[in-house]
Amino acid sequence: MTEGVAMTVLEYEQLFKQNFERLYYHSLDIVHDEDVARDVVSDVFVNVWKLRETIAMDTVLSYLYASVRNRSLDQLRHRSRYVPLLDEVIHELENYSDTDWEKYEARIEALKAELNRQPERVRRVLYLRFYEQKSNQEVADLLGITVDGVKKTVQRSFAQMRVSLGKKMLKFVPLLLLACMN
Repeated sequence: MTEGVAMTVLEYEQLFKQNFERLYYHSLDIVHDEDVARDVVSDVFVNVWKLRETIAMDTVLSYLYASVRNRSLDQLRHRSRYVPLLDEVIHELENYSDTDWEKYEARIEALKAELNRQPERVRRVLYLRFYEQKSNQEVADLLGITVDGVKKTVQRSFAQMRVSLGKKMLKFVPLLLLACMN
């Protein structure tokens, strides 16, 4: 698309097809609700279509990520159920620049690689605990282990990830786990 020319239907469809899924996971990392994440991303794409006369293709990805992030945070603020460390994570996400989505995707890839190195039992505990948002007791009941076993499994895996991925990235693990486990 050249400067001053409206986005065509074909360009819009291509943009949608190439980016909907990763933007969906970006939103899902924040809101922890599949329907809300889908709605957020859909609303952002509707807005892009409305702005097709003025939005530049070289900045559209940054716009998409920033819009999805901001709308997801708005949705999260309006929900009553918060995840641990939410205030700190919201603060971190609000301070992302428009180009930080590349770092975000690199973090997801690093976490996927680290999760693949974990034993199946550990991955199952993490999936139930963070993706399905089950309590330690619920995970223990489902897997036939003790609550302490669940806690220790999570603590050990986070300790390993802290070493492999770095301490700063660890606070994003619960959110990034959502993107990695689908």
